[in-house]
Amino acid sequence: MNIICVSGSPRRNSNTDYLLKEALSVTGGELIKVTDYDFSPCRSCWKCVRSGKCAIDDDMSKMLVPMLLKADVIVLGTPVYFNNVSAQLKAFMDRTWCIKGGLRNKIGGAVVAGRKDGAEGAITAINAFFLKHEMIPANRGVHGRAFGQGEMIHDPEAVESARKLGERIIELADVLGLSPKGS
Repeated sequence: MNIICVSGSPRRNSNTDYLLKEALSVTGGELIKVTDYDFSPCRSCWKCVRSGKCAIDDDMSKMLVPMLLKADVIVLGTPVYFNNVSAQLKAFMDRTWCIKGGLRNKIGGAVVAGRKDGAEGAITAINAFFLKHEMIPANRGVHGRAFGQGEMIHDPEAVESARKLGERIIELADVLGLSPKGS
């Protein structure tokens, strides 16, 4: 089973990354930071509708899209910015328009980190992404409460929820006939 966790946090060792790593501790897989890649936002040129591939030749087209297409599970993580996902994750999500239909029936997971407000909006945006791509959301999403770097360790409920997301992903993978971790 090929699992990727995509972090939309611009911070290194962020609270978002911490929760994604907790989920990966259960499932195995790879953590990808969108800030490690050089890509532009969608231009809405619609060339992908005509040609079947994105017209922008960058890391998204060359590296990230192939990873997404190969993955069985895609977990998206973000800090909460203005009651929504980060700009980095939103640009990533928008650029997947060119593979509409290519993520169908893959398992999706949502992880957000923030203080009080906005978590629901960010989770809703990620789950809407999954539904647009006809993916299978693993659960309603994970929300951790933290702001400063390293604070997520003080939210044991979020840490446990991230692990439970990993367990749910394994359960769904079994239902879908995907090979379990280590097989």
